[in-house]
Amino acid sequence: MKSSPYRARFISTSLIALVILAFAISAAAQLAPARVQLAASAVPGQSAPPEAVASPASALCAACVRENLEYLAGPKLHGRGSGTIDEYLAAEFIARKLEQYGVAPAAENGQYIQTASLQSRAVTKAPVLSFDMGDSASPRTIAWTHGKEIAAFRLSEPNVQGPLQKLDLIVATPSPNSVRDSAVVLLKLKPETSRKDFQGMLGPYLHSKAAMVIVPVFPAAKAMFDRLSKEMPKAGVKMGNAPLGPDVIFARPEATERLWALPDGTFIKLHSAMTSWKTSHTWNVLGKIVGTNEKDQVVLLSAHLDHLGVKDGRTYPGADDDASGTVAVMELAHALVAGPKPSRTVVFALWGSEETGMIGSGYFLKNPTFALKNIVANLEFEMIARPDPRLERDQLWLSGWERTDLGPELADHGAKLVGDPHPDQNFFARSDNYPLAKEGIVAQTVSSYGLHKDYHQPTDTLAKVDWQHLDSAIGSMIGPVTWLVNSAFAPQWNNGQRP
Repeated sequence: MKSSPYRARFISTSLIALVILAFAISAAAQLAPARVQLAASAVPGQSAPPEAVASPASALCAACVRENLEYLAGPKLHGRGSGTIDEYLAAEFIARKLEQYGVAPAAENGQYIQTASLQSRAVTKAPVLSFDMGDSASPRTIAWTHGKEIAAFRLSEPNVQGPLQKLDLIVATPSPNSVRDSAVVLLKLKPETSRKDFQGMLGPYLHSKAAMVIVPVFPAAKAMFDRLSKEMPKAGVKMGNAPLGPDVIFARPEATERLWALPDGTFIKLHSAMTSWKTSHTWNVLGKIVGTNEKDQVVLLSAHLDHLGVKDGRTYPGADDDASGTVAVMELAHALVAGPKPSRTVVFALWGSEETGMIGSGYFLKNPTFALKNIVANLEFEMIARPDPRLERDQLWLSGWERTDLGPELADHGAKLVGDPHPDQNFFARSDNYPLAKEGIVAQTVSSYGLHKDYHQPTDTLAKVDWQHLDSAIGSMIGPVTWLVNSAFAPQWNNGQRP
């Protein structure tokens, strides 16, 4: 393989990082930071007194949390951009910490890091959807542009085309199996459709034979349309030979009405100028504590380690999103490995490239290192560095609370968990729990994000972290998670709530 300046910098920087980490680990071993004991039975909404002792597994190392977060969201990693050398260095740092704590590797070949090789390309110009009107003697081409009449949500190839197939979901619920090969499917939805209901309707069509799915902008999706319109769409990422699936296009109501007036079979085209395929990588960190009595049952604790990196010369540190969730999983590993071995196996997963479309978790699902059917539950930790003003001090919320019996059961065992106070934001489908939930795994996200204005901004910095809240948030979950990994409780989807 031909060498490159990027690869040379990658290798040299990694070696430097190894030397620095070796000194850091040696120093840390000598300093042996004290662990703060937090009561597992703390009353929801109240901070446990630091002197309260529950068990060895409920100890929180506040100094470790701070050290880990200051490195991950600090200047050396330049915002941990998805698929960059900085993401790799973050993964390497986390892997070494897990090894230092005594957590076993859970990636392939006895490694802590799972490397995902991907094929990606960039969209260089706003996509255009077009079709012909009029008779064959004097056709008139209508062209609509991304950001104006349409907004591209998902793209696969530079040129996608097919005959129009209209499906009215108001009067009937046609099976996705009725979709014709390579059709451009136009859906008609009730105006009162919610985003949650829409996801349930759309999902099957994303796995159909359609070349493209066109969706009208119903009221609940207007904010999504506006957001998509303001940015260049992203092309799909290939993982091996897996198909990318149909393109998904949102169309303004007036554009949808015009399409609906066309006869079935009208040829629809979508052109998206794209670069050629480029090989890239992302990295997942996977560690485990092997269980004793029920070692084939897995509780998966996860977060995403990447953020937005550097854009236009500005660094996006991602202290809350999601360095806070990452250090939570790291500290849960630290605490659990210090106690008695759990009955169930616990896997700690720090996903790469969540910000570019949940790529790391998606890759893992296609290349699992243990049987997915063994996962009893997945708790994703996302943005817990600040309290949510809609909740009581130091409470956390669980996405999709009403979907399963996991949240109420954890709350009954001391977790400061309540339902998501922002249902309109659809957070259940916006984190790495969602790809797992789509596979049928009970997977939900723990958060305290209160819609602060630093989300995806260069101002999401260490200076904005509420350290007392972060420590309390992590500490409050140690006892309930310890219960979960030692119990016989198997969470279930509530009737009709599986995505």
